[in-house]
Amino acid sequence: MTDDARPVWVLGGGGVTGIAWEVGVLVGLADEGVTVTPEAVLIGTSSGAVVGAQIVSGAPLGELYERQRQGVAHETSTALSLLHLLRLARAQLFARSPEQAARRLGRLAIATSTPDPSRQRRIAEARLPSHTWKDADLRIVVVDAESGSSRTITRHDGVSLVDAVAASCAMPLSSAPVTIDGHRYMDGGMRSTLNLDLAPGVGPVVALAPSTAAIGPWARIAKQRAALGETRRVELLLRDPASRRAQGTNVMDRSVVPALVAAARDQGRREASRVAAALATTSHS
Repeated sequence: MTDDARPVWVLGGGGVTGIAWEVGVLVGLADEGVTVTPEAVLIGTSSGAVVGAQIVSGAPLGELYERQRQGVAHETSTALSLLHLLRLARAQLFARSPEQAARRLGRLAIATSTPDPSRQRRIAEARLPSHTWKDADLRIVVVDAESGSSRTITRHDGVSLVDAVAASCAMPLSSAPVTIDGHRYMDGGMRSTLNLDLAPGVGPVVALAPSTAAIGPWARIAKQRAALGETRRVELLLRDPASRRAQGTNVMDRSVVPALVAAARDQGRREASRVAAALATTSHS
């Protein structure tokens, strides 16, 4: 298999519940024999960065599932207030590019005052079975809070895995940006909650999207799907009704994680045949 034809798994953002849903779906797929193979490319954004690092860590999927099913006491259940959500929405209003929207959001991120600056990193450490990069093509999306430009961090960049994951999860008004190489980086979801259009090559794409929220028109899933070309095989997995009911309305509610990861596992089993069919195809563009 050439590098261009490798399968790509795109793991989107969606808070604490996004981690649980993605882990559950991946375990359900594995129950039916569909797994992330060693040659695959993984693109992780925010909670998807956490899951990507977890599944390439070498920890068995069953262990990752049990970590969620037993509850995630290390997580915070604090959700953004309505006022904060309105401030985030206003910052994005009438933005003409992803960089312009991200710069506005970045100003909010830089102004974020956190009583415990090390909390974000401690949570990232607790989320990861291993704190070192593995020999896998994991790409973690972050956004520069000052320039608004996105960056994809890999194991070749000399950046701590914990710092990369913490930065990709640094939501403005909730967490301060994470400084890497002299730049302050925030949540990769400030470009797009999914970043589907970053999928490289021509190989089949499986995208897990716990959230469909869009920062702007450029971040809409349909637009990003179109950017990959009509002939490329892309399978998009969204939360099914049972997963939505298990999750509720607060993506940071850790109390729903055990029920959600179980519902997501059932969904993964049901989705396995179409995902397997996608991965068996060879795309041409």
